[in-house]
Amino acid sequence: MEQFSRVITSPKATQKNLTGNSRIVKDLAADIHGDIQKWNGIHLHGLSIIKSITAMKTDDSFSEGLQDLCDQLEEDVDQLDSIVERLNRAVSQIKTVALLQTIQDKLFVTWRVENFVKAVEQIHEAYREEAELKRKILENVAHGSSDSWKMLHLAAWVHQPMIPHNLHVTLESLLVETGHR
Repeated sequence: MEQFSRVITSPKATQKNLTGNSRIVKDLAADIHGDIQKWNGIHLHGLSIIKSITAMKTDDSFSEGLQDLCDQLEEDVDQLDSIVERLNRAVSQIKTVALLQTIQDKLFVTWRVENFVKAVEQIHEAYREEAELKRKILENVAHGSSDSWKMLHLAAWVHQPMIPHNLHVTLESLLVETGHR
């Protein structure tokens, strides 16, 4: 008598080619994630500049090196503003998708298009407010030489107080919902 061995297979995730609104939303989620990753890199670069500025600023004088650091920080803040502009375009695009979505079904697993709109708007608004704060830090960091002002600028840059801690969860949920995670 012959014995048969059991064939064990693992479930295979079916990858379907997305089209239409689902494809647009998935691409937007990837773009938003990429922009946030760029933001984080610029944020860290700016942090090193802020540290250098606060170390250099011991009195009310302005040295040439201080101006160079402020110019570098301004470039970083300009790049952050560009990211906010891209996030603003993502909000416009997701709202357009919502207008075009005629079926009230879920686009992916559990979220309806309104959930995507809300998530993208929250992400944009938080980063817009944080970019405004970073611009104010840029405008003031070279003018205060007291330890308290230097620590305020440094802490405000490091902690990004306008970006709520739960926004990371929103971004991760967006990525999970669209199949990126």
